[in-house]
Amino acid sequence: MNAPRSSGGQCLAALITFAALGLAVSPSHATTYPGFMNMVTDSNRIYTIPQAPIPQYMVQTVDPTFGTRVIKIAGNTGTALGGGVSGTWGSDARHHYSKDQPWNSNGTLLVLQNSDSPSQVYLNGETYAVVRGKCSGYSSSDDRWHPSPTHPNERINVNGSELMWYDVVNCTKTRSWSLPFSVSYFGMGEGNPSNDGRFAALSDGTQLFVVDMDPKAPLAPYPASRIGPAYNVIADCGLGSCSIDWVSISASGKYAVVSYNGDYPRVFDINPTTLALTPRPMPAGSPRCHGTAANGFIYDLGHADLALNPFDNNEDVMIGQEHCGNRGSTVNGQLMGSVVMVRLRDGAVTSLTNPGNSESYAHHISTRNLDRPGWVYVGYHTDAGKFDDEIIAVKMDGSKAVQRFAHKHSAYSGCYRCESHSVPSRDGRRVLFVSNWAANCTTCGASSDIKAYVVDARSGSVPVADIVPPAPSRTLITR
Repeated sequence: MNAPRSSGGQCLAALITFAALGLAVSPSHATTYPGFMNMVTDSNRIYTIPQAPIPQYMVQTVDPTFGTRVIKIAGNTGTALGGGVSGTWGSDARHHYSKDQPWNSNGTLLVLQNSDSPSQVYLNGETYAVVRGKCSGYSSSDDRWHPSPTHPNERINVNGSELMWYDVVNCTKTRSWSLPFSVSYFGMGEGNPSNDGRFAALSDGTQLFVVDMDPKAPLAPYPASRIGPAYNVIADCGLGSCSIDWVSISASGKYAVVSYNGDYPRVFDINPTTLALTPRPMPAGSPRCHGTAANGFIYDLGHADLALNPFDNNEDVMIGQEHCGNRGSTVNGQLMGSVVMVRLRDGAVTSLTNPGNSESYAHHISTRNLDRPGWVYVGYHTDAGKFDDEIIAVKMDGSKAVQRFAHKHSAYSGCYRCESHSVPSRDGRRVLFVSNWAANCTTCGASSDIKAYVVDARSGSVPVADIVPPAPSRTLITR
């Protein structure tokens, strides 16, 4: 499914520890990672979802199961934004999608979509106070933060036949390209630039092409335009239906990926000189469920994101839901869990989770933690079993190591915008998610009141407005 288009009080510095909260975790069930609080890392425990009251705006609470800090960062519907910014909070105030990094490259700003005016609200990336609205001259259509630390204030925006970089702090367009034809948003709603911000893959739903937005020597630099030839990805896909769900450049910029509707991904090589695209032939023995190896198809993955794997010489990979129906079965000698990684070079498959103890089904996948390579972040469906309604991080080395962050408490059946679309900060120590807090709650939110929340797992002192203690007990079910 394509992604949607569409002033606090004085803070008190507080050091929160598991001991202070009465949430001591057995060392056998916890692993300490630098910069993180002591987290639950046992991948086999099954927890019941706690009945928790809805957090109040800018009042920090503690997840009663995992001991992490949770804060609601979007205000009550109809209230003023504050911070000297004109406008009000809408009933739908949330980030765009799990594959769209909401924090800018240096963590100073965080952007939310807002159903009232302004349609984009920029928050302080640390305190979450509102700092600005959308620039009046900014014709945003589908945009992403530039991932490079040298461009922290710029958004990469696609608007019809124009691609641009736009500085949202100084309200100036910094770069612009005229595209060969009008395209369908950024990668049709789910694309990203390469990790260095240089390349983008764009499509109108039929044709795909690559743009080099920052050519390097010996190539002529910007404003020289470097746009590759279009490739018709509909004409030769070989499936019963070749309609496209999304496209993206790979994390390195070496490959382009097309995901056809039904979650059938296909890999293309990019000629480094001409930017021309050709299907990348895969080994005949690499597993897949649809399409052919010769045509570049790999194992089916749902809600997938792209990354570099530091445990495999920074190979380009794609990580998503197991979508071939093999959960709990053996594929190429390994038991398949709900989260699966595929190497783009040759289609090699690695299961990152263990389906034992009735693993719930993964929902959305995010690898936007560019400053913490080697981990993928997963929001799970409400589905009885381990990781039920949870946000977790999974290590990409095949060890099945996890960090368990929080429960999401959103009633999302029939409500796409209520889906949590969990996405980590660049350093992976915080996760932004969406909830109407209408599920497993003692005091509940309205099902149509959709707001953004952050779960914070950083160690040490953090600014807080208030601390709400956890529930006095928690239930553990062992199976």
